[in-house]
Amino acid sequence: MEIYGYEKNGEDLLRLKEASILCSIKELESIIDFLQDIKKEHERYIDATEMNHSHYRDWDKKWKKGSPDFIIVTKG
Repeated sequence: MEIYGYEKNGEDLLRLKEASILCSIKELESIIDFLQDIKKEHERYIDATEMNHSHYRDWDKKWKKGSPDFIIVTKG
């Protein structure tokens, strides 16, 4: 597994050693649901594409513009 990110207002993609997510239990449950849904979705395309990606902001109907987004990328 590799983790990447940007500094706030930065443009250079950085390989991270560690990442932390500060959230409520309700938000954590939403992240877990997202990961379970994306796992099922990406499994359907495992042999069809080299890589798949999904944005949390596209999945979460309550996501607000300007909120952090995270992207799950899987290799086929």
